[in-house]
Amino acid sequence: ELSWPGCGRRLRVGVASLLSQGLFPSPSTAPPKPKPPPLTKETVVFWDMRLWHVVGIFSLFVLSIIITLCCVFNCRVPRTRKEIEARYLQRKAAKMYTDKLETVPPLNELTEIPGEDKKKKKKKDSVDTVAIKVEEDEKNEAKKKKGEK
Repeated sequence: ELSWPGCGRRLRVGVASLLSQGLFPSPSTAPPKPKPPPLTKETVVFWDMRLWHVVGIFSLFVLSIIITLCCVFNCRVPRTRKEIEARYLQRKAAKMYTDKLETVPPLNELTEIPGEDKKKKKKKDSVDTVAIKVEEDEKNEAKKKKGEK
């Protein structure tokens, strides 16, 4: 039995029960467990590859994915203020160009198809080409000259 001078019976019984339940491990005389070897760059990780092989292959893989994504999505960070302003003006000009391009009528309304009757072709909502306007002006001038004679 454990005995500590000056301690009551209650404390002695409590400590003895803790020791019997295994909450306080008893000291052993076995030698300490050996520590695992330290992790170095020459440590074999898996498939007979060293740690630096694995890190290098992984880094190349990540770098190739980043480069591929930047090429596909045309990602380039501008370096100077001039480049940033030039890119802004370029985007603005491109937007203005597409807005103007949407107002241009389709090509089939602007051009004349040879052999097609002009009266059938002409509609109220169609746009006359310069060639059609010149021909109409020539016809009108010819009619005026005939009317004057």
